Amino acid sequence: MPAELDSMELLSLHIRNTRKAVGLSQKKLAKTLGMSQSTIARLEKDIIRLNPSYKTVYNVLEALQDASLRVDQSKILGKHAHEIMHNDIIFVKPGDTVEKAVKLMKDNDFAQIPVLNSQYGVLGTVTEKTLLKIVTESPETISTKKVGEILEPSLPQIDGGTAVAKIRPIMETFGAALVMNKGRVVGIITIYDIMKLL
Repeated sequence: MPAELDSMELLSLHIRNTRKAVGLSQKKLAKTLGMSQSTIARLEKDIIRLNPSYKTVYNVLEALQDASLRVDQSKILGKHAHEIMHNDIIFVKPGDTVEKAVKLMKDNDFAQIPVLNSQYGVLGTVTEKTLLKIVTESPETISTKKVGEILEPSLPQIDGGTAVAKIRPIMETFGAALVMNKGRVVGIITIYDIMKLL
């Protein structure tokens, strides 16, 4: 079989497999493109005899790519907090020194770190902005000043069943959220956890 015919058959197979993978019927794809269902059927089965124009093939492939992107997006946005959180929570306690908070944030490249009690109850947050102020204005105090003295409001708290679509605005404002269960922190989600889904 000539190479070009082999390539056309592969193209036909690609169209059929992609359409099925994104959950589109021939009828739905045809309607989207303003074509007849029989044209789509022939593209998938008898593309060599149909001999479609470049524009027709391009439009079909573009429509399938768009549908594929929508499927990928819905898979991401349909995920829930408990599926993407990490439960190895790095935190400080109110009795820890500011020096410890600085080290943890530096080592882990954090912009903020949660402050929890020993039962994983939320007490607040320490942010890099506050730490920067202490380190630049009174660096001699970082080894003695306690985290409890510089507490700021807590990161947003969400339920494990919260969909990623609802988490996005929180990430845009705060960069992280605590996942809660019965008043205890069970995980944390950052912008990077959502980026990993892409």
